[in-house]
Amino acid sequence: MRATQSNQAQLKSIGDVVKALQAAFPDVSHSSLRFLEREGLARSTRTEGGHRLYAPADIDRIIRIKRWQAERLTLDQIRERLAELDRLPAAESLAAEFVDDAVSGDLAAAGEVIARADQVGLPLATLFTEVLTPALREIGDRWEQGDVPVAREKEVSELSRELIAELTRRHAVPERQNGVVVAACVEGEKHELGLRMVVGLLRARGIRVSFLGADVATRFLLEAVAMRSPAVVLLSVKQTSARDALEEALAALRDLDDPFEVIVGGELSAIEAAMIERYGARIVPNDDPAEALRLVEEALAQRPTVRAG
Repeated sequence: MRATQSNQAQLKSIGDVVKALQAAFPDVSHSSLRFLEREGLARSTRTEGGHRLYAPADIDRIIRIKRWQAERLTLDQIRERLAELDRLPAAESLAAEFVDDAVSGDLAAAGEVIARADQVGLPLATLFTEVLTPALREIGDRWEQGDVPVAREKEVSELSRELIAELTRRHAVPERQNGVVVAACVEGEKHELGLRMVVGLLRARGIRVSFLGADVATRFLLEAVAMRSPAVVLLSVKQTSARDALEEALAALRDLDDPFEVIVGGELSAIEAAMIERYGARIVPNDDPAEALRLVEEALAQRPTVRAG
């Protein structure tokens, strides 16, 4: 496929891809990528001059192939998995299947929906952003309407926590030392699954994260900032009751001398956009884990020499 001038800015050269992947996969080279493409496994876009360019989905596909090769799958086995990936139902259907299984109490089947999609190579960002996130929102809505018992909702939350942790572990790659991210839910905010997904996406990119979890008092957040000297502080807030804690954290961070960028996600961030922007922080569009990843990567790209804590 040929690249147009309008989409080339979103693509990476073969040299950039090799450089980005060699920390996790030392055997990646120009020739190995060309080989995978000749075998019909990897994909790229060509410039008018014939140079290879790779979209994010192309790079994810290469990472998937390299992981399978590390597991000693043959090229034919990899082809079979890629074919199975192409036959996989749409993310919306997977989310609906997860919801149906989870609400009915078949947690093993719900977990298998995610595990099967991951095994055949559905990108982690898709699993988190287009499958788990909408599924958990749907279950939360049903719980608020009284259609899902509290005990079942807690079961599903714990299952999701375990799935996110396992996916994060499976997809983490060696850290690159171009800055640290401190990630936390503000004091009083106990909904941390969305932030856990973002942490998983960051670690899959080799980004070093100090994850503090849920309900983090401002004084402990400041301790982490002092210890880690982060390039980015990533905050999450959903509940209206945590609004004052968010403002307290933002004010305290603004008063620090250390240069870092503050990014805020969670459902309340859109409602309190004016207040958040007043403190110089950025907001995650649509509370989307993939958008949070994009904002963090942008901030890190602007701060390549920040000291790692």
